[in-house]
Amino acid sequence: HFAADVQQALYGGLVSQNPDVRNRGVKEAQYVVLTGTQMPAVLAEVSFVSSPADESKLQSSEYRQQIAESLYRGIARYRDESKRTKVASAKN
Repeated sequence: HFAADVQQALYGGLVSQNPDVRNRGVKEAQYVVLTGTQMPAVLAEVSFVSSPADESKLQSSEYRQQIAESLYRGIARYRDESKRTKVASAKN
């Protein structure tokens, strides 16, 4: 759910001004940087430095700002949805 919120916000935030951006979806894997975390975590791979087109876009501060704001929106959406969700607690 967290990864989906972040991915949807990231793609939605970039595609409007960058129609060539591909929606690569959400993937699951046991990445060392994510295993063992005590909180929701995602690894956002937004560009490939091996791609000349991505490298060119990443040189633009406006594009990097779009990425940052889109990631923020996805995280904020997840946080807001989590606040509205009631968690059942065990009673002894």
